[in-house]
Parts: sequence; structure tokens; C-alpha cells
Amino acid sequence: MNELITLFNNWRNEYSLSLEIGYTPVLDWYVEIKQGNHGNYKTLFTYQSCDLYLCCTRAYIFLTDYLIKKEGGY
Repeated sequence: MNELITLFNNWRNEYSLSLEIGYTPVLDWYVEIKQGNHGNYKTLFTYQSCDLYLCCTRAYIFLTDYLIKKEGGY
């Protein structure tokens, strides 16, 4: 999770990103990455699982792929 948060913090202002990590008894753990402002955003990534580590790993992989496409690297 630390790698995800570090990478996210490095790029969040550049692309107006927000990260939400949460848990509910119905959905288990979930990670969501959004782009835009509070009232006008689009969901770039969402993943849910009973394993928090898996959710964070999938989000990290998505974010690295996203940055490779946008920036040519990260």
C-alpha cells in the first residue's frame, strides 16, 4: 500500500487524481481512482476484493500503466 500511496502522491496534482480506499461489509475492500473535481469527475479505476493487498496491487499496476501511457514512464 505504501508504494501505491507514494506513487499517487507524486502525480495527483498533475492529473487531478483522487484515491479512495475503503471497506464495507457488503463490498469488502475497494480501491477507486478518480480524475477531476468533486462535482465533475470520472472513475478511472475501481476494484474490490476481500484482500486489501490485492486491491492495492491492482491499483498500483493500473496507475503505473496509466502513467506510462500519459507520461511515457513514472
